[in-house]
Amino acid sequence: MIFITGGTGFVGREVVRELLALGYRVRLLVRDPRRAGHWADHPHVEIFTGDVLRPETLASAMTGVDAVIHLVGFIAETSTVTFELGHVEATRHLLSAAAEAHVTRWVQMSAIGTRPAANSRYHLTKWEAEELVRQSGLDWTVFRPSLIYGYDEHDRLLNALRLALSWAPFGAFPLLDGGTAFVQPVSVREVARCFAHAVSREATLGQTYDLVGPVPISSREMVLKFAHALGKKAVYEEVPILLLLRMLLWLAVVLLPLLIIAGIALDKLTLAHAELTLGLWGVLALTAWRWKSLILFNFPVAPLRIVAAALNSFAPRWLQCSEQLKMATEDNIGNPQPAMEAFGYTPESFEDGLRPFSQKTRL
Repeated sequence: MIFITGGTGFVGREVVRELLALGYRVRLLVRDPRRAGHWADHPHVEIFTGDVLRPETLASAMTGVDAVIHLVGFIAETSTVTFELGHVEATRHLLSAAAEAHVTRWVQMSAIGTRPAANSRYHLTKWEAEELVRQSGLDWTVFRPSLIYGYDEHDRLLNALRLALSWAPFGAFPLLDGGTAFVQPVSVREVARCFAHAVSREATLGQTYDLVGPVPISSREMVLKFAHALGKKAVYEEVPILLLLRMLLWLAVVLLPLLIIAGIALDKLTLAHAELTLGLWGVLALTAWRWKSLILFNFPVAPLRIVAAALNSFAPRWLQCSEQLKMATEDNIGNPQPAMEAFGYTPESFEDGLRPFSQKTRL
């Protein structure tokens, strides 16, 4: 029996599928059983109601468990859950329950960038959680994925990016500090496969693995590749001159009809001049309509840091974003080789991972 936290999430769904394919029985810890409804009738899945932040709900959940896969994590704090609670205390509660139930195997979800002197509290608390696991006396394995992408509606990363690119005002999309931070996006299927196979591989005991794509790419390159996969023409501007021209063009398209009407009403514009101006408006409107290329532009992060610092002093926790800014502007890369050797796979390139999106666009 494999006990899983976070099993109803984006990564968790894939991990459960992989475990079931390998013949394991799975017990899901969920706060709301309705979120696990799609597993309700599966003969090898048990749904257990509990909460990683309520230790009294965990002891009975661990009965008969052979291994724990701990996936729960929080990329942003909420009004009730801080990074310290969601990462450190949740892990402490689960480790205590596992020890009482004599569970010996533990697989931990961490994150690339986790280190003792990290810039963000997200990574600092992930490190503290890792340390609890390392000191637990269990047979542990820790995974540190980079940005995880998928292929369905549960993928928050690419679906949010697709929505942002599709509805970008004036067809413009900002890149923090020009999108110079490097990332190594990794397929959710590869992440799930490693988690599921780690349970039975003794060679992975006491090891920490980066789960990353084959090569680092800049955030700018990632967005450009995704835009092209969606069938969009995209260009990057360090100084957004084209963006300024596009905004002026749309301003002219909006204001010119009003000026024509006002000119005729005030006898400042003859009918002939109005027709000529209207013809010019038609040309401008057609140009604006057909100019559909996406403009990516450099957005300095310094002003946002000032705003984020101000929000930290008075805004509710769920509106605070200083930690996310720290993470968004630092490299998110690792070494794929150890995981490749341990699990015998070659990481999928980001381009290959985008093919399903390209196919949907063509359809």
